[in-house]
Amino acid sequence: MPELWEISYDPQAAPLFDGLVHDYRMGEGIPKPGFHNVRRTLLEEPLDDFFFDQSYRHALGASRPKADGQARAQVVNLDVRRKIADLPLAGMPHLGSGITWSWEGTTVLASPNLKGQGIDVIDMKDWKRVRTIPVPGPGFFMRSHENSRYAWTDSMMSPQAKDTLTIIDKTTLEPVASVKEPGKTLAHIEFTKDGRYALASVWEMDGALVVYDAQTLREVKRLPMRKPVGKYNLWNKITRSEGTSH
Repeated sequence: MPELWEISYDPQAAPLFDGLVHDYRMGEGIPKPGFHNVRRTLLEEPLDDFFFDQSYRHALGASRPKADGQARAQVVNLDVRRKIADLPLAGMPHLGSGITWSWEGTTVLASPNLKGQGIDVIDMKDWKRVRTIPVPGPGFFMRSHENSRYAWTDSMMSPQAKDTLTIIDKTTLEPVASVKEPGKTLAHIEFTKDGRYALASVWEMDGALVVYDAQTLREVKRLPMRKPVGKYNLWNKITRSEGTSH
């Protein structure tokens, strides 16, 4: 469905007027309770993947690829309840693991790309691209932390570069280092609560959870595991850390 739904869990939520009403302030319509009912934003096409900005005033969403093979990405303002911008993201962006950080007086968004060999960096003031950072192949997951100068991203969707994590300097917007597990899949980076360590998965049956020092970029611990994948830091999520997706 080409709609974005907001469902309030506040028992005191304002009533909803679903559809056209002459003047809701005068009660000229039949409202529904705001609690547990749907507040709808009509869209041009369904969203397959989405991400919130730090203010939670905007939902940034991507749709499935069309006949031309390109996905679409858009910015939906949740106050005016409509699309306000298209995002200049090539390939098939995975906004569900996008991150933000402060850069030169603005806030930027970066998202991995399931089909492209670059990380597009978007200025969240005007929704324009400021840089495309080269990476060795398409990836699935990206993470950082407000206490770290680096952003980490994988290339796990690439047969040739699935063994590589690329480390990006958030000040220069340039790749500065990489870590590898030759011939294996190294993916799905996540940070600890304080941003001191970054954890990655060696996604193999004889795999491991690898802990890196987030400053020196050196491995400090390896825990053997059978094909570990997702690691989600609950604290970073609920505190809206800029280095994680919400």
